[in-house]
Amino acid sequence: MADSTSSMPVGATGAGGGNMLRITGLNTGLDIDAMVKKMLTADQTKVDQAKQQQQLVQWRQEAYQSIIKDVKDLQSTYFDITKSASYLLSSGSYNNMVAVSDSPSDIYATTNSNAVAGNYKVLVKQLARSAAVAGSDIVKTSSGANASTSTKLTDIDSSLSGEITLQLKYNGNEKTITLNNSGNATVKDLIDKIKNDTNGAVTAKLDDLTGKFVIQTSDTGAQSTLEIESSGSSSKLLEKFNLTSPDKIEGQNAIVGIKEPGSDSYVKTEQKSNSFTINGVNYNIYSTTPNTDIDTSDPTKLVGDNPIGISVNQDTSKMHDLITSFIDKYNNLVGEIQDKLSEKKDYDYSPLTDSQKSGMSDTDITNWENKAKEGILENDDNLQQLLDDLTSAFNTPVVDENGKSVSTVYFGSIGSSAIGIDTSNDYTQGGKLSITDEQKFTDALTNHADEVMKLFTTTSDSTNSTDKFKQSGIFERIDDILNKNVGIVGSTSLNSGILTTYTNFQDDYTVNGGGGTGTLPDQIYQKQLLINTLTDRMNDDQTKYYNQFTQLEVAMEQLNAQQSTLSMYLS
Repeated sequence: MADSTSSMPVGATGAGGGNMLRITGLNTGLDIDAMVKKMLTADQTKVDQAKQQQQLVQWRQEAYQSIIKDVKDLQSTYFDITKSASYLLSSGSYNNMVAVSDSPSDIYATTNSNAVAGNYKVLVKQLARSAAVAGSDIVKTSSGANASTSTKLTDIDSSLSGEITLQLKYNGNEKTITLNNSGNATVKDLIDKIKNDTNGAVTAKLDDLTGKFVIQTSDTGAQSTLEIESSGSSSKLLEKFNLTSPDKIEGQNAIVGIKEPGSDSYVKTEQKSNSFTINGVNYNIYSTTPNTDIDTSDPTKLVGDNPIGISVNQDTSKMHDLITSFIDKYNNLVGEIQDKLSEKKDYDYSPLTDSQKSGMSDTDITNWENKAKEGILENDDNLQQLLDDLTSAFNTPVVDENGKSVSTVYFGSIGSSAIGIDTSNDYTQGGKLSITDEQKFTDALTNHADEVMKLFTTTSDSTNSTDKFKQSGIFERIDDILNKNVGIVGSTSLNSGILTTYTNFQDDYTVNGGGGTGTLPDQIYQKQLLINTLTDRMNDDQTKYYNQFTQLEVAMEQLNAQQSTLSMYLS
């Protein structure tokens, strides 16, 4: 009798992924594939459930990553020291003074954070100037035409050829300027040579207005000196450029008298430049004031009857806009987190299995999964703690080590010293901020900028976390909270911070074996291990079932053969 299995057809690939010899049910008349598939239902259900659980964790991870991105955006916008325009911890953001001059064409003024508000008066006796040697007349060519920077030196005088030297002494330095002129060198070439050989300390120009040649130091002030030695070729050059050569030319200081707020006199100051800063006010002076002189009774003061007035006042617009923009961005973040925390889960919508997706359109799949993602972060502990910490940062008084308030103003809306910013009393808002009293807010910024700065930016050196929190300003607390949750701004570590670690940290299983930290990547990995195990088990069951049906088919074939043989004998 021939081998009964030799004629058996090869069946399709099963769940195990490999080809196997399968009886198709020719002898039994059974739909073996359908029966095996039904018998594997329990196994497939376990695999599908594990995949659904993994999908939920992946969606949870994506939701976390979206929130982390927005937290980092808030952090990088307002707590990144490299972004000075929006850095909430900078003193310059709170003491933003603006200066307005009565005559900007004579004196232009700006301020820094050290400026004191009030009215200033300024007298200018003399301007600072450089040490300069100026020509006595217009430089002309040998033909009598006015020279320009493009004029060749030999066109001024044919003797200005070959090697031309100029001896300069300036600011304690000495330099020999040598220009090799083959006949094509121009006035500009000479100008450039002087500047380059002195590294810009001495410059020269052919004045466009006067037509005169000028050599001068770049620096102004009495410390600037210039001397030109006239011998050899330089004598000829100085002669043709109508330059005299005194022993030494000295620059001069600016002499200015400033009456600051609260003062009754113009205190004299000498400055080497016409641009200088005194007590936080940046002065740029362009002209002298008439009838100004040194006080004969006190040479440390100036007198005059034509001062230039400068008004310095607190500019609240920048800080107002900065805090307002922070509130908007902060509220958007809080709202996003609160929505996720309060979003209810609809358990009628679970992640779709592959089998379910096969019978649905792409649009239907998207709509279903959007519903399934709802409530994925409902009552999440990490996010709730973040909101609680942020709210506490605003509502906890800022005190020093003795428990005394560090500022005369305080956060809130109640009381004459409140700054008019408060958190919402509606718990469903998650602690959103609002400017409840615009007048109080504006008054605090205008009249108590230093106190507002203390309230927001005070730092603490305490090593005790509780004390440090109480002693830190509100924005310092916010900065610490954001750092704790998503890492320090600019940090190269991807997993620094509570939220980022939980969301992104993958344990090294090559070291720890099957262990893990419980982070979302670890959970995803563990679900994958479970899926692999369940899939292997299903494949084993599939193989077992097909083997059993194969044995049945073989037995039926043998029975049919015996019946056929018996029929032949009986016929």
